[in-house]
Amino acid sequence: MTHNFAFQSEAITPEDLNMLHGTLAKWCAEKHMEADPSAQKAAVELIDWFQFGLKYEDQLIEMLRRA
Repeated sequence: MTHNFAFQSEAITPEDLNMLHGTLAKWCAEKHMEADPSAQKAAVELIDWFQFGLKYEDQLIEMLRRA
């Protein structure tokens, strides 16, 4: 799946990846799931939201909870 954005995004740093991974892991633990299609969809949404401008774990986890 390819995502096209109408804006230029910055590179995701290793620190960003660690935070995003931790956020996804926390959400998966809340939902009692691992690598299933829902988790993969959540990972894509997480990256999209991050690139859109949501940069904090609490913002991102809330978006995952609402999705």
